Amino acid sequence: MKEVWTKKWKKVLIWVSGYFSLIAYAIVGGYVIVKSEDDELKRTAKFAFIITLIFTALSAFLSIFNYCGSMATNYYGSGAYKFYSIANSIVGILRIIVFAAFVVITLILDPDFNPGKPFGFFCKKNEENSAETEEDYDAN
Repeated sequence: MKEVWTKKWKKVLIWVSGYFSLIAYAIVGGYVIVKSEDDELKRTAKFAFIITLIFTALSAFLSIFNYCGSMATNYYGSGAYKFYSIANSIVGILRIIVFAAFVVITLILDPDFNPGKPFGFFCKKNEENSAETEEDYDAN
């Protein structure tokens, strides 16, 4: 039976679920981490979890800041509310950019992209060169 979802589309689903909500990610990413046998998918799910937690923590901090500020009498006309409004917009835009970048990297740039490994798609092992190196080493 032909597999409907390729590894690339599974990674995209992990990133998209992380963008939509923490609950959607908990279902998709949790299933991948617990049930998947593919280590590359597990690394992608763990990395997406970290990114999702970072944006969730930023949103929670800004919400708490807004709720505490709303108890003041003149909060909605103050600089603190302007700060909250601008910071909330920046976090929202950054969230879109980050998740879109990882979806684009997963789909277009490199099929072997590994977010768990630093500079994973910049460093490729050239098997031809490594074989020549081993032969040269054995000859010396």
